This record gives sequence, C-alpha cells and structure tokens, in this order.
Amino acid sequence: MPCWIALQTSLTTEAGPALLDEAALQRTVASLALGFTPRVALVDEAVLLDVTGSLRLFGGLARLMQLLEQRLIQFFESNRAVPLIRRAQGATSLIALGRLRHAAGGATPARARVADLPMHTLTAARPHLGVLERIGCRSWDDLLRLPRDGVARRFGAELLEALDRARGSLPDNHVWLVLPEHFEEKIELNALVTHGPALMAGAERLLASLHAWLLGRQSGICALRLTWHLDKRRDVAPTGEMEVRTAQPAQDLRHVTRLIAEHLAQQQLPAPVHALSLRSLVTEPLVDAAAATTSLLLEARQQGDSAVELIERLSARLGPAQVLAWQPCADHRPEQMQRWVNAKCAMQSIAGSARQTRARGQKSLKKSEEAARADALYPSWLLPEPLRLAAVGDSPVYQGPLLRLAGPQRLEASGWLMTGDAAGDGPGVRSKPAAIRDYFIYRSQQAGLLWIFSERLPVPQPEHAQRRAWYLHGFFA
Repeated sequence: MPCWIALQTSLTTEAGPALLDEAALQRTVASLALGFTPRVALVDEAVLLDVTGSLRLFGGLARLMQLLEQRLIQFFESNRAVPLIRRAQGATSLIALGRLRHAAGGATPARARVADLPMHTLTAARPHLGVLERIGCRSWDDLLRLPRDGVARRFGAELLEALDRARGSLPDNHVWLVLPEHFEEKIELNALVTHGPALMAGAERLLASLHAWLLGRQSGICALRLTWHLDKRRDVAPTGEMEVRTAQPAQDLRHVTRLIAEHLAQQQLPAPVHALSLRSLVTEPLVDAAAATTSLLLEARQQGDSAVELIERLSARLGPAQVLAWQPCADHRPEQMQRWVNAKCAMQSIAGSARQTRARGQKSLKKSEEAARADALYPSWLLPEPLRLAAVGDSPVYQGPLLRLAGPQRLEASGWLMTGDAAGDGPGVRSKPAAIRDYFIYRSQQAGLLWIFSERLPVPQPEHAQRRAWYLHGFFA
C-alpha cells in the first residue's frame, strides 16, 4: 500500500532565522530526508516523502518516522538551533499534505478523515475558496458530491485532477529532488565585515547547508574552498579565498568548522566583505555512514579529537612549518630510513595510502603486514651519533653485562659518505665500501633493549686489528 509523509519544520530559537532562511531550511530538511528514501519532493511549504519502498528496510512506518525525526532534531541541535517539526502521513501525497495543513489549526492529522479535510488544505482549491464557501463546499467530500462536469466548467480541470490524485486515481507528478554532484552556495552578509574572525558567522550558515548535503549524499568532505567577495568600490582584488583539506573524509563538520575558524583568525581583509560562497572540492562516498559518525543517527560520537584532527588544527594555528612528523624512506641506511616533513601533508599521505590499501583488498594488506614484521627489528629511537662501547672479550658492555637476543643483521656501509676527487673518481662520487656493520639486539637490565652494531674492516688487517669495535646506535621502546 502506498505511504507518504509530509514534513514542515521551523526553528524556534532566535539564532534559527539567522542560521537558515525559509527556503534554505526546506532544502536542508529535504536533503536529510534523502537518507530514508530517494523519492523526495518540495511542494509549497512542505517536504513530501514517498516511503512505500523504505518501510521494510527501517522496520515499519512508526519506526521510520521516529528515526527521521531524531535525525532532524540532532542535526539542528548540532547547529545550535531547536526545530519545531510537524509531520503527517497518508496514502497519497495530497492526503499527507492536507493532514499536515489541517494539523496547523490544532487538529490531530492522524485521525483526520480524508472526506472531512477542509478545502483550504487542497492547493488547487485555494483560488476558489470564496466561491466554494458560498455554495456550501467546506470539505473534500462536499466537493466530490458535486457533478464533475459542472466542477470542471466552473473551476477548471486542475481541481478535478487534484481530487483524483488525492484519491489515488491518478499518479503523482512531482519533481523528485536530486542533489548536485558538487556543493556550491553563496550568501549575502547582513552587514559589511572588515575583520576575518567576523566572517565565521556567515561561514557557519554555509557549513550547515553543506552538512545536510553530505548527509543526503552519504559522503564525507575532504577539501573545500571558502571565498569572500570584497567591496567593489575598493581598488583591490574582487575576491579572496582559502582552501581547507582534511586527511580523512568528514561528515560531522565540527572539526572543519574549527579549522576554518583558525584560518579566519589569521586573515587580514584588504576591504570590507559583503558575501561569502562555499564550494566542495573533493568528496568521498561513505559506504557505511557509521564510518564517519559511528552511528547512522549521529548518536554515538567519539569523545575528544583524534590525533589527525589535533595535528590539522595545530598546523592551522601555528603554521605548517611548525608541526612536523617523521616519514619512512626507502633506504637501507638506518640514518636515512626516515625524514621530518610537514605533519599535515604526512597525515594526508598516510590516509590516502590506507584507502588505497583497503581498495586493493586482503592480498595487499597481507603484504603490508609482512613488511611491518620485517621492519619490527628496527629500534624506535636512534642516537644522533653512534656511541662507542667498551668490550669484555668479544662482547659489548653498557651499564653492565648485556644479553644477546637477536642478530646479526648485516648492512654494508658503502656510499654512506660523499667524497671529493681524492681517489681520482671526480667530485660527488660515492666512496668505495669502507665497512660492514653487523647489528644485534641486546638486553640490558638497566637500559632495556639496545640496538648495537659491530664494525669490521672488509680488507685483511693485522691480527691485533681484527677485534671488533662495538657501538650503541638505538633504543627500543
């Protein structure tokens, strides 16, 4: 049996009208409703949903309406607004819309009989309410009792077609809402803004619309561009802009809001700003909506910020050059196996590699695990310069005797230093093999696990020079 839901939402707080105007509020509700059915239409002051094919998926009409109302309430509360939600249902879209309008007068929409619905609840009858009232037609049933030919001649065929659609004799001809591939919206500010931090109020309005768009498309934002339009009367560039990128797709935009606030706090405006526009640059579909919010309805949120969010916020506040992270390098030399790079770029690179690994499947994941096990013998910390150790016999000593646990792992030290043309090879040519290092893992009762190497010359030497030289190179965490 067909089933329709009609929704009408208003904001009851003072901050509400500044957050979204009436048209934007209706589009926002429609975008959120797309998470429950693809058949959503904007009709007059309401949002209509055909949930016939979604009832079984969500456990029935009562459960679906409960989940829909919870999503709307949680969305607006996250944007510091309290919504007033009116809803009604019916077998056709016009019945649901009529019951919704009837409920505005204090009636209970669920108990309103279709025949008893007043004429003003039917959109096609509104131009003729005065005439209908004078001839005694006050409800849908009164109009249905009149001869059809006479109604068509007096009021036009549109009114009869509306009654037929309300009774289900004719199919609904609504234009279904389809969200665009990219989000782009522009708003005019209530007053000229001369300071960067003051732009945050307008940016929050745009982010609220972006949040609803992401929920409707079941996607997360990875990069966006905020553009401010400057006063054209000044001799400056017409616009200014900034881009915000995140390492992980974000659907809950609280973190993105903080990043934008950090950037705007450092922004110097060359002229007053009269408008703002926001555009999505990179988005990624979320196969499981809980991947971004840990709950379809945003109920179970992770407490606190993740390490990636902390790094991105610190980079925005202090500057990218002030927040660094180590990055592994494909080099056999321990001193060159990692380098310090921009932490924000490193996090984005790691997140991209993780998504590629998931896309390649379990085979690539198994290879990554094998590579991780191979690198497990390397220490957590390296000394700036290897420390020469004393030896007892042919064993090193560091704060007492040491116990060998693993090794040797042999590394050739060829090419670790650059030489000039002393050997006749020309400038900038790597030296010939100078030494071979055998690395061992030792345990110390006082210092824990140590990474120690012994170095011996690769060419024959006198017997007294064959004794190994031991060096402490790193510590295991």
